[in-house]
Amino acid sequence: MNLSKKIDVMLTSRLVLWVVSVAVASSMWFFIIGGANAENETRKLLVRVEYLNLQPQTAVKSAVSEVLIELEASVKVIESLEYDSIVCEVDLKGLSSGKYRSPVRPKLPPNVVLKNISPSELDIELVRQISRVVAVEVTLPQDIPPGQYLEAVEVVPKEINVKATEGDMAKIGSVTITPTFAELQTGKELLLPVNVTQSQPFEDEVILEPAQVKINAQLVTGTPRKKVPVNVRLAGKPSGDYDVRSLTTDPAEVMVQGEKEKLDKISAVDTETVDITNLSANQTVVVPLRAFADDGVSTVNVSSVRLSIQLEPIVAQKIISNVAVSVDGADGQIWSVDPPVVDVTVEAPPSMMETLELETFQLRAFVEVSGIFIRKAVLPVWAEPVWGESAWAVPASDDFKIVKVEPSTLAVSLVEE
Repeated sequence: MNLSKKIDVMLTSRLVLWVVSVAVASSMWFFIIGGANAENETRKLLVRVEYLNLQPQTAVKSAVSEVLIELEASVKVIESLEYDSIVCEVDLKGLSSGKYRSPVRPKLPPNVVLKNISPSELDIELVRQISRVVAVEVTLPQDIPPGQYLEAVEVVPKEINVKATEGDMAKIGSVTITPTFAELQTGKELLLPVNVTQSQPFEDEVILEPAQVKINAQLVTGTPRKKVPVNVRLAGKPSGDYDVRSLTTDPAEVMVQGEKEKLDKISAVDTETVDITNLSANQTVVVPLRAFADDGVSTVNVSSVRLSIQLEPIVAQKIISNVAVSVDGADGQIWSVDPPVVDVTVEAPPSMMETLELETFQLRAFVEVSGIFIRKAVLPVWAEPVWGESAWAVPASDDFKIVKVEPSTLAVSLVEE
């Protein structure tokens, strides 16, 4: 009996109860943690690198395009991950050309833990990239039979945008497409890759936009032909008050024919020289086409073009300084103006400006005080020419204009009598 009591006392003692409670709590903790860890899963992935805030006309050079990351998440989350949406970002904000070591930051979905990333930093180089618009040339295949050539060649687009570093851009010779003879025989529209000729191997990526172009062409037999633009030859200058705004010909292009080697050297056909000395109005004339210096090349079914010459007026400006300001609408009152003089900019055709005695002709600047019922005000300044026939006046003309008055406003004060 005493033994039982001793056992009861021992089992109910604080020390024993504390030991038992700690043991139970530890067991539950390890059970929960072990269960949680048992439900998690790790996964290693190769993830692409994206660069943020890259400066315009700048390219990134790096030996690494993907990084290895290790993720941990629940089995359910791991199985539902869209791996293509996981990326690693490198922020280039504020970085100009040069070499840098930048941290890699993964962009992860919720409930996913990053365990490891390799490499965590990238060695990159930022280089200046330039762009240039280049015309696409058509290179004929070597196996075209003699006497056949391409006619009505149309390339869409005619020009492409080439992006490259400055060093690589200097190595570019031409941009070409090369259809095969078999492709040309089909007579169909072709979609061909664009090729770049280069003097030396490129060091970096060269981007072609677009990388493919369309070509329509007819493979014909006979004397080679092609269309070339008309080049207008002018002599002299229009009247001093006019300049040439545009020159248009009808037709704008003409067909020329000749031996292929000679035809390849022809880029335009010239008109005979048109004298426009002292021309002061739009004009339309028929102009003969100039014969080619080489007898092996000629135009087809056209010997002249209709030429339209469009002129546009030109103007000259002059600043007239220290024009006295008068007061209109004073009705017997005396007003002071500050400043008392202004500078006036006038505009007129050059011939008219040359005939004016700009230092002495009459130009009036004024302020209008009628309807002003306060003693001080800031008012706009107006200016106008004094029209007339005398040498001191401006000859009447709609071409003479007041462009600006400086200052445009001034202070007026009523003077005490």
